[in-house]
Amino acid sequence: MLPYYPALRAKPGEFAACGWLAPRYQGHVCPRFVVPPPTESDPEKGRVPTLDEIAYMMGERLGKSWPHRRAFLDPQLAAAALGDEGVATLFRIATAVNSRLLPVLTIGDLANPARQALVRDGDVRAGIYMDFEEVDPAALVEAVEKAGVRPEQCVLFVDFTGAPLGADFAPAIGEIFDQLDAAARWSKIVYQASAYPDKLPVGANECTLIARAEWTTFQAALKETGVQPDRLAYGDFGADCGRMVFPKGKGGGRPRPHLRYTGKTHTLVVRGSDSGAFTLTMRDVCKQIIESKEYSGRGFSPADDRIWRNAKGLTETCGDATGWRELNTAHHLVQVVRDLGAISGIVFDEDPVSEFAEQGSLF
Repeated sequence: MLPYYPALRAKPGEFAACGWLAPRYQGHVCPRFVVPPPTESDPEKGRVPTLDEIAYMMGERLGKSWPHRRAFLDPQLAAAALGDEGVATLFRIATAVNSRLLPVLTIGDLANPARQALVRDGDVRAGIYMDFEEVDPAALVEAVEKAGVRPEQCVLFVDFTGAPLGADFAPAIGEIFDQLDAAARWSKIVYQASAYPDKLPVGANECTLIARAEWTTFQAALKETGVQPDRLAYGDFGADCGRMVFPKGKGGGRPRPHLRYTGKTHTLVVRGSDSGAFTLTMRDVCKQIIESKEYSGRGFSPADDRIWRNAKGLTETCGDATGWRELNTAHHLVQVVRDLGAISGIVFDEDPVSEFAEQGSLF
């Protein structure tokens, strides 16, 4: 069932998490980076970036974190503000950094000559995004062919955000898979969903478990479809919700210190105090995670080792909101790659643990 196709906000924390992955995991991940609209403050700049800056920031971050492997860049949330010229500039700069980067288009984009010009050469030329409630296989095939692209050159991203995830909905997902597969032979049909709530589900100094319904629903849907497993792929929204709503202007004030830790069946959400120093607060958050039954151990991923070292006081700081998103995402990506690998009988080695951290644990 690999590779894994996460939809990730194209923000510093998510990019850094992808770059943090060990090569043995990176080869099994194909991200769909979603460009934020140019109304949100950028955490590195501390302000809303200009239209020109967006293109160069995306290029710079791709160059640092994901310069050589296939990925998709989805501009739909920023396209109205960027305009055709701005989107073209975005892709010109981004593909100069990563020649394997592919555009994500909507069905409406396929009729736009400016968007058609973004389609790349190669066995896979573009991704096509659609909401699960708007899937129309016949119209999709017609739009693809009119754009001069063959179905087998397209990866379909079917977004199930808002769907009633669960075993009862699995047959409906299976039917969508069947209809799309019957209409044409696509490179991949990617399921994308998230059960994580749109709003932070805990108050200050609280924790909770969120069932990974997006994962169990996908597994149930595989039993409801006649499509061969190698034609389907799993995706989610990283450690985040599926509804990508970005704040406008300078953002929402003081960050709410918390981590979202993806376990095998549930996501553990631990939130710290809304007052006081972030480092002390996040040390306590990390301590609760490493003491929970969800914790996978230090060797699971670099993020897990960092969480452990934060909890033990072996780091100078516990980072900021961007760093917390990086930890959330970096651990989550490894967890899902391992989950998908297990279906195919692929076993991944643990990471080596630093001698310094082992010694520090004695004090």
